[in-house]
Amino acid sequence: MPNDLLLLAVIVSAAADTDLESLIGTWVNPEYNPTRKTPKIIYKADGIGESYATTYAEDPSYVWTYTVEETWQDAKGAKWYKIVAKKIQTQEDRFWYLLIRINPDGTTCEEDYIRSNLREFATELDPNSYFYKIWNRE
Repeated sequence: MPNDLLLLAVIVSAAADTDLESLIGTWVNPEYNPTRKTPKIIYKADGIGESYATTYAEDPSYVWTYTVEETWQDAKGAKWYKIVAKKIQTQEDRFWYLLIRINPDGTTCEEDYIRSNLREFATELDPNSYFYKIWNRE
């Protein structure tokens, strides 16, 4: 019986560490030009993400996988994620190391990364960064 409790504690702990509830869903910013910043993204619970050329598009422009490397909640209640994303529709092995913040009420998603070839996460969100994006929950 004690081994069963230990296993349960490990499973509960792992589930808490990868809580994606605030990330999962559709995020939009109709002001974005799709040649530079994606106006609509969807994070799915199965580790698949989709990018759309417009907020009203029904078919994704890109499909990618993602894995959560780290997640935490800050003192103000925002959820943070370090995510590695990879396109799955192309032959190239291109990865993105994303730093994501979901505001405490779950309505805004911010994302930033450094040049993907550096294979490291940004240490902070920089609204002036070329790669910074912000979306609202649809």
